[in-house]
Amino acid sequence: MKIRIKKMEIPKGRRILVTSDIHGNASLLKRLLKEAEFSGEDMLFILGDLIEKGPESLAALRYVSGLSGMENVQVLIGNVDLWRLQLLEGLNEENCQSFYDFLSQMRWWESNIFDEMAGELGISLDSPQKALSCKELLLESFRTELDFIRSLPAVVETSNYIFVHGGLPCRNLEEVKNKEIYEVLKFDGFADSGLSFQKYVVAGHWPVAIYNDNICQTNPLINRSQHIISIDGGCGLHEYGQLNLLIIPEIDCEIDRITHIACDGLERFEAVTSQEASAASVNIHYGNRRVRILEEGDEFTCVEHSASGRRLRVPTSHIYGRDGEWASAGYTDYLLPVKTGDTLALVEQTSEGYFVKKGGVCGWYLGELRKKKSVLTVQRANGENPACKDTDM
Repeated sequence: MKIRIKKMEIPKGRRILVTSDIHGNASLLKRLLKEAEFSGEDMLFILGDLIEKGPESLAALRYVSGLSGMENVQVLIGNVDLWRLQLLEGLNEENCQSFYDFLSQMRWWESNIFDEMAGELGISLDSPQKALSCKELLLESFRTELDFIRSLPAVVETSNYIFVHGGLPCRNLEEVKNKEIYEVLKFDGFADSGLSFQKYVVAGHWPVAIYNDNICQTNPLINRSQHIISIDGGCGLHEYGQLNLLIIPEIDCEIDRITHIACDGLERFEAVTSQEASAASVNIHYGNRRVRILEEGDEFTCVEHSASGRRLRVPTSHIYGRDGEWASAGYTDYLLPVKTGDTLALVEQTSEGYFVKKGGVCGWYLGELRKKKSVLTVQRANGENPACKDTDM
């Protein structure tokens, strides 16, 4: 599949909304757009990875496909979207076992696109042979959805911004056209690549929490020196993940005017007592996930974090591995700064405290929580929690 690059002109004065990595969370996307008061006067960009991990892959795909019929909505393809399309189309006798093995792994998540398709048709993909025998039925029954994925561009260029799912391997878009498509769809660590651009490149794919080895935060990041904006809040990947919506007031606005709102499915509580932030912390994420087990426990396990050398106690449920290699991800020992009355989103409750999120930043709260009477699941940027943390990454 070739890289399709689309050029667009966005009129001045028109608000630009950008989201990415919905990962089968259609309800969160709908809630986010409602909170943003999205209308035909806005431009909406959706930067791919519409499906997988969340519970509503087909619903998300169909909802976004419906939105794309509006002249002010532009959807881009993500690596997961393309990969699933190619997996199904390429299914044959030789690879049906590996296809089924992969499908079995994907069932660790809440849902997956292939089981959703089969379930809607009243069938079950319960063996490699059954998956192969159902291939043509799935392709025909969901031709509309699959053709929609196939039709999506990989890159959109405007006067001041370039939109892409993963990243750009070079500054010259003419050169990008000749690259392999996964180079722009699956550019892991794009903002750490050292590349810089004349126009701001807005990308998803790589959760922003991976860009910080000390603090786990899920809000969009702006890298001014490289002209890169990373917006993947880890929706569907971790319990603390959120769906971000970048808000650019108009195409020519100053970068300081960019803000965002975010949405997740976590329950909100009120902090009863205050606590100070910890002086030092580590953020264990996908990029530095290796650990060495020192002492196992039922609830917490003592480990040595390979990248930092730090010894810490990690919830045992956060540790996984095989063949003697152990890892953890989505964990930090950071104590959040909390004031009485602060709203905290509860991620996990343990016997020793609460793992929570405050304004897009994750950490531990050791005080008491009180259930909020009204639950606000959409987070707006404010003075205390900037919309997008500037970073040199």
